[in-house]
Amino acid sequence: MRLYALKIAAMLINIAAFFPVSAQDSTSTSKININTAFEPGEELIYDLKYGIVKGGELKINVRLEPVGYDYMFHVKARCYTTGMISKMATVNDIYESYFDIVNGLPMKAIRNVTENNYKRYNEDLFFQDSSVVYSMKSGRHEVAYHTHDIISAFFYARRFIFDKRYEKNEMMGLDTWFNEKLYHIKLKYKNTEKFKTKFGKIECLHFVPVLEDKSTFKKEDDLGAWFTNDGNFVPVEIRVKMPFADIHCILRSFKNLKNKDGLLKEIPE
Repeated sequence: MRLYALKIAAMLINIAAFFPVSAQDSTSTSKININTAFEPGEELIYDLKYGIVKGGELKINVRLEPVGYDYMFHVKARCYTTGMISKMATVNDIYESYFDIVNGLPMKAIRNVTENNYKRYNEDLFFQDSSVVYSMKSGRHEVAYHTHDIISAFFYARRFIFDKRYEKNEMMGLDTWFNEKLYHIKLKYKNTEKFKTKFGKIECLHFVPVLEDKSTFKKEDDLGAWFTNDGNFVPVEIRVKMPFADIHCILRSFKNLKNKDGLLKEIPE
């Protein structure tokens, strides 16, 4: 149990951002000046559960910050253990991304991880014109065209990708730089369904990863995510099936969504 407690929260934030954004789509300029999905001030808070036990929280905040002579979106995601789990293991992981307000591409990513006695801090600088990432830890790396960090990928998908019409089992590619490695992940659209949430039954887009033979997850549906099928495209739940109990990342509260007439209606705590 202690080992799971240490791994659950850190694992969930990584999974949360690995949802569709393709290198091909990121070159498109058809909607280059439109952002209908989110705005500064947005806050999303999630409960992280292992079975019926709450093990932690994930908090995501969106800000607009001056960088040089321009402005960038600055998103901070903090994942931390709470309650009984925090007495057995401590996780306090912070991920930050600075990305362009026009095209959604990252300029800088920060990973600041504390997991019990393990600590790691790193910064990555993205040079999009030359397809290079410079890591403070490991130096220069050539990467795929328009590579994202895990946070910018998630927000890019909400802004540019999710509002298209998908065919059942349609797959999308993802190029993401994380923890000194370039990952290409394929995601599959399963269906659009009414999904039960704290906020009622909401129409959601359901995605699952296309798994490799050596994956930890044996079946396609061992990992999945549900996003509101409205202009906000907020993830309401991420679910991971594990040998002894399922792990859930469940939306608990939200503030300042861009589309006030979306499917999520704020309710008192």
